[in-house]
Amino acid sequence: MIMKMILTTLLFLVFSTVLSQEATLAFLIKEKDIIAEGITYDPNDQVFYLSSIHKKKVVSISKKGQVADFILPGQDSVQQVLGMTVRNGKLWLCNNTPKHDTVFRQANLHVYDLRSKKLINRFKLQDGTRHLFNDLYIMRNGEVYVTDSEAGTVYRIRTNSAILEELIPRGSLVYPNGITASEDESKILVSTGSARGIVTINVHTQQIQELPNNRFMTFGYDGLYRYKNTLIGVQNVLFPEAIHQMFVNDTWTQTEALRYLSGNDSRFDIPTTGVVVDDSFYFIANSQLMQLRGSNGKISNPGGLKETIILKLKLN
Repeated sequence: MIMKMILTTLLFLVFSTVLSQEATLAFLIKEKDIIAEGITYDPNDQVFYLSSIHKKKVVSISKKGQVADFILPGQDSVQQVLGMTVRNGKLWLCNNTPKHDTVFRQANLHVYDLRSKKLINRFKLQDGTRHLFNDLYIMRNGEVYVTDSEAGTVYRIRTNSAILEELIPRGSLVYPNGITASEDESKILVSTGSARGIVTINVHTQQIQELPNNRFMTFGYDGLYRYKNTLIGVQNVLFPEAIHQMFVNDTWTQTEALRYLSGNDSRFDIPTTGVVVDDSFYFIANSQLMQLRGSNGKISNPGGLKETIILKLKLN
């Protein structure tokens, strides 16, 4: 067993080194203590949006790399911001009270108009138990799906509804995180923190099925995205951290192949999420999340902070 684990690790290193491409620098955020987690893109204005856990805010990044606050720290009771997405001129963001806050235990979805920067909607979940709205996906018909990592479920907001409803019972999944959908959007795909890896959930029947891969361990993806008939996953649980591309069969029931787009990169410090823009993948390379681990919301080593790096990979 030990020898098998050693060989698996060596093969992982070989494949991640040989098959990776060199990610290029897209943006450098000079605000070192932002502790970024989520990134999304508005194709209309060609603007990226980056979320901050530590400062409870969102910044915009123009195509020329100009950085400015879009949502100010704590504005509209925004908490620690995680996954985000843009749809129809609106910015949706998952945000939650800090883990060390044992009183409020609040999970939120804030919705902003990109033009006016005004809050236009808010969904709040506060029932006395711990929740963590981690990431979200919006269907073409306007339905919203949100992973709740702490409660082990996925919430759905039907089109034009004001109600958060459980798509599957709480505890159905272990730490659901990254989320996307099949091309026909009959299934959502969710990355879990268990050996089940990536699972599919039929949005009509709520049936949960694993998306198996016989050769690779496909679990623990923070960000998960669809690109054509493939999945892009930001893997930060196993080391070295890597960006994977998984090739899925036509029925979205089997992962047939996997390749490393990037891995074993010295710039990585817990890469978290990304966004597909045309045929490129932009992602947060160094979230520096460990700076907040067990520190009650304070930066544990300010002198060790670095500028936040956004990298870019070509997809095909």
